[in-house]
Amino acid sequence: MRGTARKPVPPAPYPFPGADTMSNDNTAFKLVGQTIGGCQIKKLLGTGGMGAVFLAQQLSLGKEVALKLLDERWAKRPEHVDGFLREARLAAKLEDEHIIQIYDVGTDRQYNFIVMQLARGENMKDRLKRGPLDMDEALRYFEGIARGLAVAHKHGIIHRDIKPGNLVIGDDGTIKVLDFGLARLDEAEGDKSRGQFMGSIAYMSPEQSEYMPVDTRTDIYSLGVTAFQCFTGQLPFRGDNNWDLIVRHHAEDPVAPSMLRPEIPLTVSRVILKAMAKNPAERYASVDDLLLDLKLIRRHQVPAAAAPWNRRPLNPEPVNCAAQGSENLYYRALEQQREAFRAGKPVQPMREIMPRLGVTYLKTGQPPLLPQDFLEARCGERRVSLAAAAANGFAIAGCTEPLQCGERFALQPQEGRLLVRVRGSKTLSVPEVQRLFDVVEALPPSVRHAAVALDHDYVAQGSDIRWVVDTYNILDKRGAQFTLVVGSMENHTTFVNLGIDSHIKLELELERTGTVSLERFSARTQPAAAPEPAAPLTPSAQALVRQIESLVKSGDLAEGLRAWRRLVTEGLDRRQADQLAPLRAGLYDALLAQGKEAMEQDDHEAATERFNQLIDLDPGRYEGHMYKGLMLKAEGKLEYAQAFLTQAILAAPDEAEVFYHRAIVRSRVDDLEGALRDLDMALQHNPRMAAAYYNRAKVHKLMGREDLAKRDHKVYERLKGPAAPAATAPVAQPTPPPMPRKAP
Repeated sequence: MRGTARKPVPPAPYPFPGADTMSNDNTAFKLVGQTIGGCQIKKLLGTGGMGAVFLAQQLSLGKEVALKLLDERWAKRPEHVDGFLREARLAAKLEDEHIIQIYDVGTDRQYNFIVMQLARGENMKDRLKRGPLDMDEALRYFEGIARGLAVAHKHGIIHRDIKPGNLVIGDDGTIKVLDFGLARLDEAEGDKSRGQFMGSIAYMSPEQSEYMPVDTRTDIYSLGVTAFQCFTGQLPFRGDNNWDLIVRHHAEDPVAPSMLRPEIPLTVSRVILKAMAKNPAERYASVDDLLLDLKLIRRHQVPAAAAPWNRRPLNPEPVNCAAQGSENLYYRALEQQREAFRAGKPVQPMREIMPRLGVTYLKTGQPPLLPQDFLEARCGERRVSLAAAAANGFAIAGCTEPLQCGERFALQPQEGRLLVRVRGSKTLSVPEVQRLFDVVEALPPSVRHAAVALDHDYVAQGSDIRWVVDTYNILDKRGAQFTLVVGSMENHTTFVNLGIDSHIKLELELERTGTVSLERFSARTQPAAAPEPAAPLTPSAQALVRQIESLVKSGDLAEGLRAWRRLVTEGLDRRQADQLAPLRAGLYDALLAQGKEAMEQDDHEAATERFNQLIDLDPGRYEGHMYKGLMLKAEGKLEYAQAFLTQAILAAPDEAEVFYHRAIVRSRVDDLEGALRDLDMALQHNPRMAAAYYNRAKVHKLMGREDLAKRDHKVYERLKGPAAPAATAPVAQPTPPPMPRKAP
């Protein structure tokens, strides 16, 4: 299983997965009460093709574990037992929060066993019975499974059976993968004439049921199918029997997940479909590449996966399995592969063979859909496709209001450009950002200039920088212009300070909030409505609140943070979240104090962990971003340090200290103009910051401005002198290390 590929192994037609011996519960129940491998069996948890899993007590450690026993039909062949133990020992080396840990492996009497971490939580298969996951939840689990696979693949281990039944959602919300390294009992050593399907056919990659090499990309395919089901609540392929499923895996393109659940952005659909590509060469080359795309989505950026819509529609036609019979079609293709395999000739994949054998497709009568046909614009109750709206000048006859596209976007044609207005003050969520990318990518070529406008009460955050830049890049690739329109001076200043106006056109659009009355000479305002009271918290939420308060008081902040994460999954509304703001602030302040203490003691690992937790707990506060930036600055990772300090500025644009620290970083990467702007901003917010005058003098000197350097140095000397009387004494500023004479 080490390496990137294995020789092709011919699949045998029978038995299909699911045939087992120990699945006879009567046999498994007889083991309850016995001690095997140092574990006393307490009860049967489940059975399957590999054997049975029991809840057991590990006697030497006194802890509950899961005990897996190999089914006797596998144990009859020594090579299977050797493979079982060898692969389990390899999997035992895997250590990751997304992988169920293996504690022990061995043989006790006639039983071959594995002692594993007890998976406490809900099986994903059971969770999906209640319907699809929400977007944030599905993305989080998608990424968690991929992280676990990445660790396994780095150790040369292929799972081969990724599916919801092998995933457990822990009580703390962490997704964990079961049965790593236990799916390779599919062949006898030296016997290449027969084999057996391993894995579940609904999730199995095409190469697992044909004479083709199997490598780590088979797990990527199965993960794609699993993600498809998590996002949509449905499997991509369905049939009357297993033969239908196999043929569809080889010959049918799945519909875009967005077709089954329109709130799924097309950018997310194309990541799932790339993972499910039938040709392994067209999938992600590694799980790390898939993780990069998931990270881009989470960071409000465009994924790198190319849109497949230029080769196929969103709704491709399904295979007509009844025309020739799936079993017949599969065996004819398998026979061609077998002949080439036995003759030592190149084996063609079934995706190329089946079309030549006359596979046919159902005519659904539905027109092929492209993104511009799928995306909708609406006015009131009237809805049209984006293509139809564009053909009519982004208007609907008889409608005077701007067309709505999704919940947050309005399309307004203006002279020479199309304006996409972002409604509301709330920062765009991950799905909303990806939907914006969908709309921009689907605009017709006739749109040569597009602008995105933020409402006057919109509060810009660091994540906005990323989607603004990627929106610019999408339009720039097609030769169209892009303008960012902001509705407040605060946002305008923020974007200017971040330097975004250096390559993106920035406009300020101030909105009138009232009108002047000649009689009263004041703005007309409506009386403020009384705020609605927050709904009472559920009993479980109240218990979590009490637990968090107790944990913060006792100093067990890591457990307090986990409890907070469980609390926010209780479905709190905005008013309830506001009510709990002091609780979050108290937890935040306690974590901040621990992080600063660890930083002072040069415990960088502990400090970094705390600052990361701060960012996750409340990304709207600046301290986590700032101290994370300072840690990165100390490690010499200046570009990353600048990014975190920039996010801190977005969270607290009036904090002089953050501008000061970013100036230091910018000076070290030879951005003296940027450093000077930041020092100016620091002094604008705190005119008595001696350190800023000292370093601004250094910058002026490096830029050849001796007179300005002397002026700032005089101010620095005056400020760092004896403190004034207590009533008027300024806040003391530390004397900083000087900026380098020559930036490295």
